Amino acid sequence: MKRLSSLLLLALAAITLTTGGLLGQADLECLPENGTPGTFVYDYADLLSPEEEAEFNGTIRALNDTTPNSIVVVTHPDFCGEEPFEFAVGVGEKWGVGDAEFDNGIVLALSPKTRDRKGQVFIAVGYGLEGAIPDITANRIIDLEMIPEFKRGGPDAYGWGIRNALDVLGPMASGEIQEYEPGTPLGAAGMIVALLFFGFVFLVPIIVMAGVVRRYAGSNDLGSLVALMLLANRSSHRSRGSFGNFSSGSGGFGGSGGFGGGSFGGGGAGGSW
Repeated sequence: MKRLSSLLLLALAAITLTTGGLLGQADLECLPENGTPGTFVYDYADLLSPEEEAEFNGTIRALNDTTPNSIVVVTHPDFCGEEPFEFAVGVGEKWGVGDAEFDNGIVLALSPKTRDRKGQVFIAVGYGLEGAIPDITANRIIDLEMIPEFKRGGPDAYGWGIRNALDVLGPMASGEIQEYEPGTPLGAAGMIVALLFFGFVFLVPIIVMAGVVRRYAGSNDLGSLVALMLLANRSSHRSRGSFGNFSSGSGGFGGSGGFGGGSFGGGGAGGSW
């Protein structure tokens, strides 16, 4: 009986250790205790230009302001000595990336290639987004959108790899696209369609507005510039009244600034080059 009890205790200890390893609960003492609300890019490896950081922060902030989902990008020279999976999941758990109710955070962790070690990247996906971004999709994003840019090299290679990933992860997390298809260059027909779309979206409203200004100026005996200024002023007053009940920049979401206590499991994928 005593031997059986000892075996059960050993088995329980082994399961606990294995589970802890699988869940990647790394302490990550090399990182701050908390992320900064509203800041979504942490370039500890100094791979990005200030312009790229600002761009990516803006891209993710737009997602966080309009949906409860959030993405955090972390670059680090050596992942604090941890494996890529443990580092990415550890960041997500330590900082609580995503919303506690939905567990809808994503951590994109990147460590650069050096003469002594391979470059490594891992996309960790919170429990709530594992259906929208399954492991195989995360793996394809890394293999097709990120690593080719990193291999190409150049001063903006890391920026382009991250940009490509965010262009896919954001729409997938928000449900705008259901299935990832690698991007392909636009052919001649695609260019024509794009130009027609541009004309419809931008030129048609300008033409319509010009007609409105012309009629308003004629009926009120005003110059075109004065009529345009009066119409713009009237429109701005109307807009302020319509959105007076909402907090500026919140869009109804993003109260946690990306760090709302989200949890992570085993979702995600990694790669190296």
